[in-house]
Amino acid sequence: MYKILIILLSLSTFCIAQDKDYQTEISLHRTELNNHFKDKKESPLPSKKIKTFTGLPFFSVDEKYKVKAKLKFTFNTPILYIQNTKGGSEAYQQYALATFNIDGKEHQLSIYQNLALKKKKGYENYLFIPFTDLTNRDTTYAGGRYIDTTIPDEYTGYITLDFNKAYNPYCAYNKNYICPIPPKNNHINAKILAGVKY
Repeated sequence: MYKILIILLSLSTFCIAQDKDYQTEISLHRTELNNHFKDKKESPLPSKKIKTFTGLPFFSVDEKYKVKAKLKFTFNTPILYIQNTKGGSEAYQQYALATFNIDGKEHQLSIYQNLALKKKKGYENYLFIPFTDLTNRDTTYAGGRYIDTTIPDEYTGYITLDFNKAYNPYCAYNKNYICPIPPKNNHINAKILAGVKY
């Protein structure tokens, strides 16, 4: 009985440490994002708004929105031209379908690679996930949000999607930007209460 209690206490301590590490990771991510918005050279905000910017609104950090998604690779699908906010389109290749669970419900999103961007040094493994959910027009930007990630270094058949790092497209803040519109198939029929609000 004593040994079992020690094991349970050790596991509890380990989980608390993991939770603190994750909270720190997201806190640093949000600090970097806010600093980016404050930077006069890098910020997507109009110059007048940079002066009064105090920080982005965020949902509380909830680790249930960091999900392990099963991948179904789709390398041979036809090139997809995703529409943008100026009426044009950009060429993407669907990399995979990601299937995951939140609150016991299964969801699926397409993961894409921008064909022009993947030719640039440093972006060869960049993956892009534009999505909409039931928070749009309520607590998040009406046009949907994005998640960025990279091709996993090691093949496992899974990928981690962290909705606590979901962010708004630049055109949510400045009409001078041209942004990809999430395809209709990339809709999550649930409220994703994570990441950046609007």
